[in-house]
Amino acid sequence: MEAANGVVSKKIEALERENAAKKDEIRRLKKEIDSLRREAAELRDSETSAALKNLLEERERTVTFLERETESLKQLKAESEMKVRDLERKLSVVEVRESEERSKRVRAEEETREKVGEKEREIEEMRQRIEDLEKVRVVEMREKGERVDGEWTKWLGIVWPVVATGSGAVAAVFYLCFRKRSR
Repeated sequence: MEAANGVVSKKIEALERENAAKKDEIRRLKKEIDSLRREAAELRDSETSAALKNLLEERERTVTFLERETESLKQLKAESEMKVRDLERKLSVVEVRESEERSKRVRAEEETREKVGEKEREIEEMRQRIEDLEKVRVVEMREKGERVDGEWTKWLGIVWPVVATGSGAVAAVFYLCFRKRSR
């Protein structure tokens, strides 16, 4: 039995060695699996890192583009504000000119009205003179014993409206010409 025990003990020893070798192989495989898991995690991390790096680069490009656009818009805003100020200045100059022209036109119209009024007074004075002359002439003719016929009074009746119309026409022409120039 000893021989059987020796064979069994040899088999047990062989099994134990084989079991130990298998345990060593299992440990080695577990280490290898852990190593592969770490590498896979690192690979996933590096892929994620690469994706994040690409995303970061894209965001940096976007930020750079937006910064350039912001500067461009600031310049456009400054230029627009300058144009607005320039246009406001020009508008105020035009408004001042228009105001001056209006006041000149009003002054010219007032002067023309005064002159027209003056001419109308002169016309009225002329009418009055003509009437007075007609009366004096009629009185003189009667005093001299001359016959007063309708022709003299008729002639005076035609003359004074012609004089009045001529003076009025001169005033009207003057007014219209002067008014056109003031505009």
